[in-house]
Amino acid sequence: MRSRRHLAAALTAVLAGAATVGACSTGGDEKAPATLDLKTGANAPVTITAAQLAGLAEGGAVVDVKPNADGTVAAAKGGALVFTPKAGFTGATKLQAVVSPAVSLFSSNIPPLATVGGASIDGSGYGSAWVPVPGAPGEFYGLTDRGPNVDGPDGAKIAVTPDFTPQIGRFKLVDGSAELQSVIDLKGRNGRPFNGMTDTAAPTGEKIVDMDGRDIPPTDHGIDSEGLVALPDGSFWVSDEYGPFLVHFDANGQELDRLAPGKGLPEVLKERTPNQGMEGLTVTPDGARLVGIMQSALNVGGLGGTAKEVPVTRIVSVDLKTKAVQQYAYMLDDPKDTKKAASEITAISNTEFLVVERDGKPGPGANKSIYRISLDGATPLGEQNPESIAGVNTAAAAESALKSSGITPVRKQVAVDLSGLLDKVNPAGRFFGHDKVEGLASTDGGKTIYVANDSDFGLAGASERPPFRLKPKILANGLQDSLEVLKIDTARLKEPTEERTITITVG
Repeated sequence: MRSRRHLAAALTAVLAGAATVGACSTGGDEKAPATLDLKTGANAPVTITAAQLAGLAEGGAVVDVKPNADGTVAAAKGGALVFTPKAGFTGATKLQAVVSPAVSLFSSNIPPLATVGGASIDGSGYGSAWVPVPGAPGEFYGLTDRGPNVDGPDGAKIAVTPDFTPQIGRFKLVDGSAELQSVIDLKGRNGRPFNGMTDTAAPTGEKIVDMDGRDIPPTDHGIDSEGLVALPDGSFWVSDEYGPFLVHFDANGQELDRLAPGKGLPEVLKERTPNQGMEGLTVTPDGARLVGIMQSALNVGGLGGTAKEVPVTRIVSVDLKTKAVQQYAYMLDDPKDTKKAASEITAISNTEFLVVERDGKPGPGANKSIYRISLDGATPLGEQNPESIAGVNTAAAAESALKSSGITPVRKQVAVDLSGLLDKVNPAGRFFGHDKVEGLASTDGGKTIYVANDSDFGLAGASERPPFRLKPKILANGLQDSLEVLKIDTARLKEPTEERTITITVG
C-alpha cells in the first residue's frame, strides 16, 4: 500500500460539561485576564482543547500548568491538555496556567500514516521547511523530507515506508491548531512520483535498507527535500540534499527544471557530507534571487578532521533571471563543541536573512539559536575553499584565518536564543521541546518569527537486527513527536509570564 497522507481529521474534543472562556472589566480601561470554566463528572477526565488554551492565553501561549492537589494534568494530541480528577474528588478546583505573551503555539493533529515495526508512523512530518502562502495571510506551506527513516546498523538508513512520496502540505494556523488543508505530491518531469531513495544522479555513499534489512538500490527519481520557496505564480523551488539540487516544480508538484553541481550550481557543492547538503532555501522579497545554505562544511581537502567540525559553511545565491551564482562564507557556532549546524534560512530583506543553527538534542538544555545575518560586506567566494582555510578550529580562529586570506564572512548576530527562551518558560522542556527545529519564516521583516519542527514522523530509532522494531520519539511532555509551529513576537521577549485560572467543577 502506498504511504501518503490524507487531509487532516479535525480534532473532536468532548467535554463532559459546558466550557466558558471569559474576561471581565476591572472598572477602568484595563481588561482583567481571561479565565476558563469547565465541568466534568466525578472520576471523569476533561479535555482542554487547543482552541480553549489559545483563548485563555489571549495571543500568547499556555507554557505550563502548575501541579494541582485535586488531580493531574497531562499533554494530549493536537495541543490539548487532559485533567484527570483524583478518584472520589468532587467540587471545584482551580488550575493555574502559566502564560507567556512572547509566543503562540499551533499544534497538528494529523492521522498516522501506518503502524510499522510496532510503532505508529506520525503523519505530520511537514516541518522540514515552513513558508508563507503568497497572498493568503495565516496560511503556510510545509515540506516533508525523504520520508520515514531511522538510523540502522553499520551506518545504514532504514526506510520504513520506501514508497513514500515527498510532498508539500498547505496549512492554516487558527485557534491553536495547524490545520492541514491540502497536499501536493512531488513528481518528476514525466509525472512519476518521487520517492526518498538515493538518486543515481547524485551518489552519496549512503546505504538504505528496508525493514527486513535488504538493500534498496538507488533510483532515478529519488529526492531528499529540505528547503522550500513558494512563488506568487504558484510554482515552487525545493532544495534537495542528495545533489544538492535546486528543483523547480509547477503548482501541481511536477518538475519543470533543476540546477545541479556543474549545471547551474557550483561544482564544489557535490562535496557535501552525506545528509548534510542544502538544508535551507529562501527567496529575496524582490523575487530576484534564491538563497540557500549548506548544513555544514564541504568535504574538500585539508580540513584536518571531519567536515562536521569545521566552523564554516556556505551560502549560495542564484539570480533567477540571469542564473548568476555567488557564494559566501558563513561562520557556524563552534560545531566541534556545540554539535550545531545550519538548518534553515529565510529572507527578511533583499540582503538580510534569519538563519537557524541547532544541535540534535530535545529540550530542556538544548542549543538552538536564530541569527540575523547580512550579506552586505561579505566577500563573494571565488575558487578559494573557506573550509580548508578554516579547518577544524574555533569559530574565532577560523574567522581570523579567513580574513587573513581576504575573505570576509557573512555578518551575524543573535536574534533569538531559542533554547534559552524555551527553557525559561518551561524548565522541564515540556513546551516545544523538539530536537529538530527546521522550519523558519517571517512575514514582517523579522519582528514575528514562525518556527516549525521536523518530527521525523515520530520515530527515534530501531532494534539492532532485522526484522527491525521501531522506537517512537517521545518528548518530555510524554507525547510522540509531531508537527508544531511556534510563533515568536520578538518585541515581547523580555515580558514576564503570568498566571491564568482554569476552574474545573467535578461532579
